[in-house]
Amino acid sequence: MHLPELSTIHDRFLSLSQTSRDPGRESLGATLVLRAQLDADGIAVLVAASVAGAASLCVDADADRLREGLRGGFVDFVVATLDEALRILKNEIRRARPVSVGLIAAPEACINAMIERGLQPDLLSTVPERQANVFLERGAISLPLQIPPVPETSLVGWSVAGDPARAMRNIAELASVSLDPQRADTAARRRWLAQSPRYLGRSFATRQCLRMMAAEIADFLPLVRAEFPAVKITRDGEAV
Repeated sequence: MHLPELSTIHDRFLSLSQTSRDPGRESLGATLVLRAQLDADGIAVLVAASVAGAASLCVDADADRLREGLRGGFVDFVVATLDEALRILKNEIRRARPVSVGLIAAPEACINAMIERGLQPDLLSTVPERQANVFLERGAISLPLQIPPVPETSLVGWSVAGDPARAMRNIAELASVSLDPQRADTAARRRWLAQSPRYLGRSFATRQCLRMMAAEIADFLPLVRAEFPAVKITRDGEAV
């Protein structure tokens, strides 16, 4: 399975957080994201949705691809019928809890069935245009295909060797306290640091990234260097 870049997942999450009808919400709990196809960008969308607190349904006719996503930790459930998918989604949406469901089905036929049954997602990703138009007329929002970087920020990445659990958690805390509390996106960025490790799976266990302002980076670097001198840090892809 081809995986997305970690930065793509991160930026998808920030875009998803900003796309909500109510950007001031702490999470996207009780929101349903509909995605057609679990390719690399599909993985990014599902993981971003889970981090944001949303429920997501990914419809893909490729059963092997969905099961590989399940093994990788990017999909919570893989089911064979729309009824099974809705049973899981309704329970978690009612509780405003994140969940990702992969449905083995031809996307166009399955989404037609959703329309006929009056089912309405809140956010759309790569849904066929004719069907997307129906959902949009009913009030859905289409996620952008391209996610521009957050203005005036740099992408800071870090990675550790060996057992990453304690180090990654502590570095995330140092990053969190370095963020400017006055910025509108700080709550979302702190949510990313706190919630993303549980949804990124083993493939990203030793890596993390975050968009930060120059002043935030200046606060963060001395803190992390003092406590974790061996950590590898990059800024927009260049070692620092």
